[in-house]
Amino acid sequence: MKTKEKIVIIGANGLIGKAFIEAYKDKYNIIKCLRKHNTLKLLERENPSIIFNSSGEPYNEKKMFNTNLILVKKILDYCIKKKCHLIHLGSSGEYGRHSYPTSETTHLKPTTKYEATKAAASMLVVGYAKAYKLKAILVRPYCVFGYHSKQNLLIPMIINAIKNNTTMNIYKGVHDFIYVKDFIRGIASLIKQKKKWAHGDSVNLGSGKQLTNFSVLKHIQKVFGKSGNFKIINKKFRSYDSDTWICDTKYSFKKYSFKTKYTFQEAIKDIKKYYKKNIRI
Repeated sequence: MKTKEKIVIIGANGLIGKAFIEAYKDKYNIIKCLRKHNTLKLLERENPSIIFNSSGEPYNEKKMFNTNLILVKKILDYCIKKKCHLIHLGSSGEYGRHSYPTSETTHLKPTTKYEATKAAASMLVVGYAKAYKLKAILVRPYCVFGYHSKQNLLIPMIINAIKNNTTMNIYKGVHDFIYVKDFIRGIASLIKQKKKWAHGDSVNLGSGKQLTNFSVLKHIQKVFGKSGNFKIINKKFRSYDSDTWICDTKYSFKKYSFKTKYTFQEAIKDIKKYYKKNIRI
């Protein structure tokens, strides 16, 4: 019997980590690395062939620097010593705000503290990979969503407002939304094709399609068959929010043959099925 490849997922309790474990627990020997664990001790004990770093701290400034940058440096040092593969999740926000689709060659222009720490970590990953010939790949997700999304994000907030018949403001905004099932399929595809990884290769994973917040609301209302109580605010919630947020998918398709399967509406229907099965709606 073939031995399963061992993968340690750092940030295993997040949206992406949970979804990956649910989908691929039978294919890989997956080890969860949670906040309560000492990451380096766990890595030394488990000795994985692949580290999937899906961790990130967007809110707590005290933890942001340690989680988004210092921890990445420690993981890279471990990878040098053990010569293991690394998948590191950055952020599409590292590119800053642009009026065109962002590609892997777009210059980084972060505009928030979170984006700045993620961009710095991305540069560390690429620099270390080239200097030490590490098999490391940098993946920048666009707006990943699914049924394990944090409840303070747009899509679960709209669904909860419809479920609970509460009033919610919808502000002007745009995003490139990618369903988590598509995203983790992309990660699995990268693992399968790891021989193609260049030292410090970077890949954007998004849908290549942009939706406004108002369109998101209409899709969710249609799928759930309820209008809810929403107030349309024709201004941005944050001054720095962009008028364009879209992934250039040409490189991920050309090199790794990745493209999404779910339309946005199909993804919302799938989320609704999960809610019906696990949560009363």
